[in-house]
Amino acid sequence: MEETPLDLQTVRVAFFALHLSLILLVCLRATFSVLAESGTFLLRSLDRYWRSGEAITSIPLGQTLSVNNPIRQGVAAYLRAAGIEAGYGFFAPNVPRNYKIVFELRHADGRTDYELPRVGGAATGMRLSTLLDRIAEESYEPLRAMFVKMLAYSIWQDHQDASSIRAVVGYVELPTPDEFKHGQKESYHALFAYDFDFSKAKPSGR
Repeated sequence: MEETPLDLQTVRVAFFALHLSLILLVCLRATFSVLAESGTFLLRSLDRYWRSGEAITSIPLGQTLSVNNPIRQGVAAYLRAAGIEAGYGFFAPNVPRNYKIVFELRHADGRTDYELPRVGGAATGMRLSTLLDRIAEESYEPLRAMFVKMLAYSIWQDHQDASSIRAVVGYVELPTPDEFKHGQKESYHALFAYDFDFSKAKPSGR
């Protein structure tokens, strides 16, 4: 009996199953990520299990492969094209932390100054807040460093006598209403820092 070629219906079912599998994996990975960050009322002792679940679901999505791996790039391209690379977590999006960036300006004469980003209005402030959220949540180190360096360079343009700038990204943890009543104030927690050397940069002439 002559074998019949793979019919179109079978191809459609296989593609549909693959698509749903990717959605399920993205959903599980996002859910495990939220649970691992202790963003729920569940016990902290379960965090390690959520991290293991996040790591396991990242494997078929190619997240454990190198950035230049064609399989990882292919899966990532499909997820973005299909619009399922994010937003399929079980929980609603977390309210981001109060991220903050502080610049430590070091001068050749030994002086050290501190600066915060300056904004010209509410709209710019909103964009900066969104950018800080993006920087803090970015897992790709070179991209994160580039974002921070762009901000540091904008600060250096106003302080061109500084030879180097150290940028520290962290978040402000606000006290609960009960803690505030007892006099507890907000606390700052550093996440990561970058050092940029501007000693050889050319002044803009301003």
